[in-house]
Amino acid sequence: MEYRFIQLLNVSLSLVAFVWMQAHGADAFTETGAFRHHPSIRLELVTAEPDVVDPVALCFDASGAMYVVEMRDYPYGKGPTGSPGGTVRKLIFNTSGHLVSSHLFAEQLSYPTSIAPHHGGVLVAAGDLIFLNDTNGDHIADVRQTILTGFNQSVTDSNFNGLRWGLDNQLHGVNGGNNGTIHSPQNPKASLALKGADFAWEPLRNTVKRTFHTGGGFGLVFDNFGRSFTPHNINHILQRILPVEAMNRFPGFPSLKATVSISDHGGMARIYPISKAQTRVNHPEQAGYFSASGGMGLIPANWGSRSLAGGVLVCDVVGNLVHRDIMHPDGPVFEARRAAEEQAQEFIASRDITFRPVGLETGPDGNLYLIDMQRGVIEHPDYIPEQIMGRYQIREGEDRGRIYRVSPADSISYRAVDLTSLTSKELILKLGHPNDWVRSTAQRLIVERQDTLTRSDFHPALRAGEPLARLHALWSMEGLSLLSANEIRASISDPHPGVRAQALLVLERHPEWWNQLWPQVQALREDSDYMVRFQTALMLGNHPYPDNYKALFQILVTDISHEWSRRAVFTSLRESPIRLLSDLWTTYPQENPIQEDWDAAIREAAYLAGVRLDTQTSPELAQLLSSFNGNLKSPRLKSIIALLEGVQDGVIRASLNASVRTALKEPLELMAKNASLEVKRSVFALSKSIGFDHLPGFESTLESSLLTATNTSLLLHQRQEAIELLGLGEFEKTGKTLLKLLNGLEPLQIQQAAIHQLGKHSNEEVALGLIDHWREIGPGLRPLTIHTLLRRRAFHLPLLEAIEKGQIGLGELNLDLEQRRLLREVSSHEVREKAIALFGDEEYSNRKEILDEWLEALPESGDKEAGRDLFIEQCAQCHRSGDLGVDVGPNLTDMSHRSVEDLAFHILDPNMAINPSFVAYEAETADGELLSGIITSETPDAVTLLSAQGIRKEIARSKLLYLRSGGLSLMPEGLEEQVTPAQLRDLISFLQASK
Repeated sequence: MEYRFIQLLNVSLSLVAFVWMQAHGADAFTETGAFRHHPSIRLELVTAEPDVVDPVALCFDASGAMYVVEMRDYPYGKGPTGSPGGTVRKLIFNTSGHLVSSHLFAEQLSYPTSIAPHHGGVLVAAGDLIFLNDTNGDHIADVRQTILTGFNQSVTDSNFNGLRWGLDNQLHGVNGGNNGTIHSPQNPKASLALKGADFAWEPLRNTVKRTFHTGGGFGLVFDNFGRSFTPHNINHILQRILPVEAMNRFPGFPSLKATVSISDHGGMARIYPISKAQTRVNHPEQAGYFSASGGMGLIPANWGSRSLAGGVLVCDVVGNLVHRDIMHPDGPVFEARRAAEEQAQEFIASRDITFRPVGLETGPDGNLYLIDMQRGVIEHPDYIPEQIMGRYQIREGEDRGRIYRVSPADSISYRAVDLTSLTSKELILKLGHPNDWVRSTAQRLIVERQDTLTRSDFHPALRAGEPLARLHALWSMEGLSLLSANEIRASISDPHPGVRAQALLVLERHPEWWNQLWPQVQALREDSDYMVRFQTALMLGNHPYPDNYKALFQILVTDISHEWSRRAVFTSLRESPIRLLSDLWTTYPQENPIQEDWDAAIREAAYLAGVRLDTQTSPELAQLLSSFNGNLKSPRLKSIIALLEGVQDGVIRASLNASVRTALKEPLELMAKNASLEVKRSVFALSKSIGFDHLPGFESTLESSLLTATNTSLLLHQRQEAIELLGLGEFEKTGKTLLKLLNGLEPLQIQQAAIHQLGKHSNEEVALGLIDHWREIGPGLRPLTIHTLLRRRAFHLPLLEAIEKGQIGLGELNLDLEQRRLLREVSSHEVREKAIALFGDEEYSNRKEILDEWLEALPESGDKEAGRDLFIEQCAQCHRSGDLGVDVGPNLTDMSHRSVEDLAFHILDPNMAINPSFVAYEAETADGELLSGIITSETPDAVTLLSAQGIRKEIARSKLLYLRSGGLSLMPEGLEEQVTPAQLRDLISFLQASK
């Protein structure tokens, strides 16, 4: 089929170029057209508008037909009524991979997000989980059945999505962060509250369950052995680690998040777009960093012989790029790292600012299919400040769309595959196929058909040399109810750890075999693989078989350095944690222990002990605490503190009766009497949580701590311990002392400890005191102070009044969009009125008229060489860019990710949003010297100020009379009086090009 608007584009790398790249290094990325991409791949545009519009997801059926979800109603709804406008389009390709026909398969879908093949049709996430099928062959769905309903809907990128078949024959989906109570229309009474979890639907039984904590984002992928990953905006790659069922099966497991970032390059990682920098309208600080990660893909297994093996791909729609991470085992989980050749560039990037990659799927040919929504504005209107909404054509690009084929540069681009004509026995032979899509589709078809097969039909696959063949055969047999205990027994002993771990998940579904296989399960505590031991720890919690505790304890000690292994053990702990706590204490290595790991395990076990504390277990805990009384000055003090703090955190969640309190009172009183101050603080904190407000010695210890906290002649750690104890006292007794410590003469650590303790109180005097001391609070503590002032509603009014009075400048606060909206929309009526009067949704500026005038006057482009000269003349005394200038203010090297507007605003109004690290401070010494500059480093004894031209001055705190901020950036205002708009544009061009 010929395209009417866009000819077929083949962005390819020849085999010769590929070999050259291997010989000359991986930095030789390919530039073709608008794209820069890894030289090991090629891109082909396989379809575009009008054959596909607004694509956001796709899948292939068993015949190789492509079904594309088109979110035509993004972001408001389609047409003047805002009615559902989402569609599904069916695309058919010939044996050469060229599009033959495009059919409107279904329409009037509400914000559809994802799609998966099922029983000859497709399942679509569109408000509900909907099954669509064509029964008469006209390529139009005549079956439309709601499978699950009850999902909450919100902004489009937060609706449920990520539909994907797992190894376990279940359709998995991502909650998106909107929760909901879901059910099948055929069984409305069997509802399931998602409560922040993702879900899985099992079609054979028409059941649904919660799976893992949701990442709240857009996208989900499974690797070949069932480990799953999902993104969430700034956190581009999260691993789903502990299933929620395991965390909830026994009381007291901590309410931690078990879907977490695994990136080694930051939770909000730096990215390297090549498109023209655009202003981030809600979070300018996110420019050049992941801010809209969503949609994922995996490098297909049949690319495994190349350098790309092991890659997980993540799209960033704002950055116009696809990022690649390599998965490296880190105990039972993974660490995601950039590839060596992609440290400062991306796997795929485009100069086209309307290139909006939203996902990648493996096709029947073993290649990847990259989905490009092609929208001018991808930000949801809810997140665009209201004052600048008029600048945008929100639905620009609503008539466009692209799908690219991504393939290895040195291989045949396309090979058609159709599995529909194969018998189930023939499909079994495909379970070890190198193509991920072929393997998974073969398993899906085998289970969907429910043909009459025998165990012997699967024996060749179960005995195959390829572990993935054995794995898919195992789950296929499970889907057909063909498994016996013998197959499970063999799989638990499989040579490949991925198969062994999955065999435990299969066994989890068969309690009828647990007794006979449990000794073999327990033996896996000595398995050589972290993941198998992790899965064993989770499995052991399913069955109260004798000696489970011994297996769990052995796994805990073996893998004590890995927090997720420890947590897996704790999910399976049926009996009292105090036995485990005692055993950890007595097993503690005498030589070369990794103290941080052992103490973390002790603290975690103590937390469980505190949560589960009752009449039966409290005497055991009392006995353990009593055993410490002769040991309160030993090298194990940190371990004792970890135990006490763990118990304290736990008892906060517990409901303790009088007998429990009585059992613990005597050992706590003895510890309070004999312990050092650092242990006493933990003893008093625990006692207060239990309900003993005044253990003997508390008042006298508090009085001495008030003196210790302010005694500058004492060691830093002694003062910090005293400050932490002050947090247990009433604000009326300790508040003045804590506030007194907030001055530039005190070490950073002392001020930080004081702010933390002040934050425990709700008294308005806390806010007033923080505001009074604002000028003296160091730059490193400004974010903590702002957080403290915003976290309590009672603090908001004093903060806004301080801004009105000029005590604190708006630019000093550097509030982001959510913080501004907290004050403008969520706080009290009086605060909201003041906030609206002070600032809008967008970044605030005290020079807005000048900025708007200059922005209109700036030329479209600038002369970077002229800008270089201007930088040397005007900026180099305080800034570095490349090899020019000095590092005083922010380093301005590589500003390519900052927009012209963004740079112009911050150059002309340096006080609009001040990074706390670059606030100017003033100081006077005892001998009358007056100094100013930014604080570059602080020690308990000294402060270093850095002023213009890179002049550094270290000042002893003992010689300071005062140290306080002037509330302004070190960079002065008024540059517009010295340069023209054309010169400013030259300067910006230089900064954007500087490397």
